[in-house]
Amino acid sequence: MSYRDDAAFWACPHGQDARHGCVTCYEESADPNPDLPFWDVAIWFTSDQPIPVKALQDVHRHGRRFLLDKLSAPHIYLLTGQARAERGGQAVAGVIGFLVHNRHVVDAFTVKDTRAVRMSPAADVPSGERVWP
Repeated sequence: MSYRDDAAFWACPHGQDARHGCVTCYEESADPNPDLPFWDVAIWFTSDQPIPVKALQDVHRHGRRFLLDKLSAPHIYLLTGQARAERGGQAVAGVIGFLVHNRHVVDAFTVKDTRAVRMSPAADVPSGERVWP
């Protein structure tokens, strides 16, 4: 895959690199089209500052099936969520968009790895398609 193909693969519908997040994709996920495929998304990221335990606990109350966990290594976190999106890159953009939108929870972060697994079948893509860089 060339750099140009990679950039096109990771571009969300709003022209953002999904690995940097897209607030518009995140906001659109608040009222998703039920005809879109359903994705389970996982984002591993680091943060310069520790995230307070209360903030970690509050994320699951968000209502969009998000969960933020601290892993055993210092300042490494896992954000999981579910999203409806046309492509895995858009689902990733929306979940990372949650972090961008909520800078009061995570001031600065660096995405280390992403996973998106299609949970609902589609005519042209087998269920369980995995998407990652």
